[in-house]
Amino acid sequence: MYLAPRFLFVYNGGSYRKGGVRMTVTFLAHSGFLVEWDDFYTLFDFYKGDLPALDAGKPLLVFSSHSHEDHFDPRIFTEVFARYPNVSYYLSRDIRLTERRREKIGVTDEMFAHVTSLRPDEVLVTEAGGKPLTIRTVKSTDIGSAFLLQSGGKLVFHAGDLNWWHWVSEGKAYCSNMAAIYKRAIEKLRAAVESEAFDNGCTPRIDVAMLPLDPRLDDGFGMGIEYLLKCVDVETVFPMHMWEHFEWIDRYRAEHPQHAEKIIRISRSGECFTL
Repeated sequence: MYLAPRFLFVYNGGSYRKGGVRMTVTFLAHSGFLVEWDDFYTLFDFYKGDLPALDAGKPLLVFSSHSHEDHFDPRIFTEVFARYPNVSYYLSRDIRLTERRREKIGVTDEMFAHVTSLRPDEVLVTEAGGKPLTIRTVKSTDIGSAFLLQSGGKLVFHAGDLNWWHWVSEGKAYCSNMAAIYKRAIEKLRAAVESEAFDNGCTPRIDVAMLPLDPRLDDGFGMGIEYLLKCVDVETVFPMHMWEHFEWIDRYRAEHPQHAEKIIRISRSGECFTL
């Protein structure tokens, strides 16, 4: 008996398909991703790499999880706004765009009118492309927030710097406290997923999750993903925050074969996957 393979990979403008979900995910660089939904785009933590050409008829929603320079860059205004005026910005509250700073980085009053500031652990019900959209934030274990989006029964999660930051050099007390904080955050995420499923009649599962896999943590590099997947049903995982050390994805897949099938192997900036 022939069994069709679970995954089909064809890169360079090709496709990546997995039953049920249809969206295109482009890895830009570091923690930056462009996700194309049916009726709109979402752009997460874009600070370097090349943004591909977009359909100007679709709204673009830009998210920045926190103020660190590898997650927020004024390019999201100066390079994006002129090209795609049908844009909305959703920024973590710690990104403080005071009048003086806006003037310094070139954010005009017209651009700023498109900005929504989000607090940690907030729920915002809005719309995009004429379709209902729910945006939930989860307080990060670093600064800022992670984002959980639901539209059309699809759930997409971008963690920002929400991770199990197991820095051994900080000592046992720090690591113990980090473990507790991270587990509480994941419990909030699990509850948010269940709430979206109950409210919208969809499966309580994240379709696409973008999660840190940071080699600077050495043997603790995969603790955050491992624990999240233990607690929350996730269909597809895009590792990020790897500082271009993509080989660590292979290490995680080898060490966690039970998760290997859902961990996407990213190999370069600009790589595109259609689910």
